[in-house]
Amino acid sequence: MKNIRIYLLITLAALVSTFAQAQDPLFSQFYNNPVYYNPGAVGLTPGLRARFTVRDQWPQLPADLRNYTFSMDMAERNIPGSGGLGLVVMSDNAGAGYLKTSTVGLSSAVRVALQDNMVTQVGIMTSFVQKRINWDNLVFTDQLNPVYGNIYETSFEIPTAGNVVYPDFSVGGIFRFTESSNTFSAIQGTFGLAVHHLFRPNESFIGLTSPLPRKLAITGDLIFEIDGDSDGLYFQRGTKKNTFKFNPGFIYESQADFKTYSVGVNILKSAIYSGVWFRNRTSELAKSNDLIFMLGINAPFTGQTRMKINYTYDFILTEIRTATGCSHEISITIELDDFNIFSGGNNRRGGGFGFSTRNRRSMEELQCCPF
Repeated sequence: MKNIRIYLLITLAALVSTFAQAQDPLFSQFYNNPVYYNPGAVGLTPGLRARFTVRDQWPQLPADLRNYTFSMDMAERNIPGSGGLGLVVMSDNAGAGYLKTSTVGLSSAVRVALQDNMVTQVGIMTSFVQKRINWDNLVFTDQLNPVYGNIYETSFEIPTAGNVVYPDFSVGGIFRFTESSNTFSAIQGTFGLAVHHLFRPNESFIGLTSPLPRKLAITGDLIFEIDGDSDGLYFQRGTKKNTFKFNPGFIYESQADFKTYSVGVNILKSAIYSGVWFRNRTSELAKSNDLIFMLGINAPFTGQTRMKINYTYDFILTEIRTATGCSHEISITIELDDFNIFSGGNNRRGGGFGFSTRNRRSMEELQCCPF
């Protein structure tokens, strides 16, 4: 029985390492990681947004997947055509340190106003990636004894290169529109498409060719707001007790043979977030792999400054749950609406768009922090 457990641990560790190499990290709270998923989202809303995310996937395994991500983006409306600048710093640990990926990415976006109530942004991100593997922690087949387990020295010649470093590039675009109706004080839609690993960098540790597969990410969401404030300026004044927002959305990710679909809805009532999402590897909702629950809080410090804390629990619907456990993800977001690099402040009255003052409401809703 002891030997069986040893072999299971080795097998699970190998599977985790393979899983980590085969695809990029995914997040249940993709809506709280817009800069990671799409460089076109940089500076989409005014001011500065700083986000920190921790994800613990499959915690019951002896070698689970843990990811720590910090991202930040700043909008700049005082430079014609500028969307903003962004930063992503990520540490992804697979197999209890067997494989570690560190990423630092810088991104920028260009902003183009289409109409009074429509805007689009196109962005690019340049990243520097380091992957490190701890050969000493790996167990090879020639080390194993059928009775006593891992007792032999391996004949495997450990490569001199314990890490690989390479540049990486991603591009993306975002389209946003806003409308009003008799039922809702504001309706906002945001849709994005991004392609990651454009030039497929080589990840091989042993001098072979192992190109990283490109990843496609498509996102979309609609926000329906019901608010007693008729001027529609809620987003710039902090959370109100009578505010209600309904936010359905989706994300599609495709990398090599791995594809995921997530669809769900988030709700903001006063200052409390809640949501439920389904994730699957096929488009059939009835065969979902994960049921994701979200709960959070929007804590305004001032009318222009707030902190958001969100927690998601990924309940695995398949039998693998008994071995892996369910995943956890926490995100903390700090928003500073008035932050700007250059003098003059964020131009919220339309100077950056070139629109007349009669279209002020549409412009402010386009630039607002939506959810």
